[in-house]
Amino acid sequence: MAALASCLALLAPACAARKGAPPTGLNSFGQGTRYIQKAVRSSSEGVIILPSKRAENLFDLQRLNEIAQALRPPAAACFVNRAIETMKRGKRDGEESYLDVPEGQVKIRTRLSPDGEVLRTEVLDTGFKDPEIEPCIMEAIQGRKWIKNRSGVVQYLDVIYWVSLGDGSEDKSPQAKAELRRQQAIAAIRGKGCLERRVGAGTYPVEGLNLVDRDGNTLVSRVEPNSLPQKVQECLSVVLRDIQMPRAPNSFVRPISPQVEYTVATDGTVSFADERWINLVLMEEKAAREDRLAEVDRGLGIAEPRASETETAATPSESVEASASAGEETTPPPASEPAQDPGQGGMKLKLGGHRRSEAPK
Repeated sequence: MAALASCLALLAPACAARKGAPPTGLNSFGQGTRYIQKAVRSSSEGVIILPSKRAENLFDLQRLNEIAQALRPPAAACFVNRAIETMKRGKRDGEESYLDVPEGQVKIRTRLSPDGEVLRTEVLDTGFKDPEIEPCIMEAIQGRKWIKNRSGVVQYLDVIYWVSLGDGSEDKSPQAKAELRRQQAIAAIRGKGCLERRVGAGTYPVEGLNLVDRDGNTLVSRVEPNSLPQKVQECLSVVLRDIQMPRAPNSFVRPISPQVEYTVATDGTVSFADERWINLVLMEEKAAREDRLAEVDRGLGIAEPRASETETAATPSESVEASASAGEETTPPPASEPAQDPGQGGMKLKLGGHRRSEAPK
């Protein structure tokens, strides 16, 4: 949990830069409700802390905002850790979608002692259907170090947390689908080692679920139940965790479902459906990188220029004819020596150095 929370702490703030201050006791109930609704619409995830009317002047609002931001990583970890367990692919309104997503919104009243200790938390209102989200968020609230108030008596604050997946449009474009195919094929190369000498001959379709952050890094992953041994599935889950998608700065958590079909031959050889395709893609990418490096070397004068960039050298026969026309004596070129066997000693071979290419990423 702590490791995942630290990953989620890198997510860009959803609320810190929002214009306008939180509603105070001078606002009507309707104004406060509209403020919260606007905040929820503008971001897939966030935390707002609202002091009671009596306590609005007892707390440093800037410090409350800092606490709200500090609550986001552990609260988001509650969502992500639960989502990787419950989410599944299915159809909604006739379209492919993700079902059983533990998203929603909750308002939790938090009562604080004068020295900032959490005395009690209670759910005032909730839209979460998953029963495990609210206790997890309340635990995160109780684990925070709150601030002292100047009244000397118990005060309360309302903590509002909301989270959703969003529409996932950033991963539905043709470019994103092509990148997913490439990424899952690269992961499948490593995944071959998970099956070697562990399963018999046959075909094994594998489907996973990755939850990806806004930077494209996989936070958590799982492999859907299949006929493979549990140890093999766990190994493939680790392999699929290396998948990285393009950045989507405006998203929160993005689900993707990598799919690989492995085939194990009778001799134990493991292959997968896109193996020839990805090997060709990686070879082309390697050649393109080497061309770019060579172009840089030519620009720096390290490498020889292209043949098309140099003047065409005169052939020996043209040189002889030019000398004869100038009245110079010409001697025929010496007869070429027979080709030597490169395996015989004493022969000097012209060996050019090879640039070490980068391993495909």
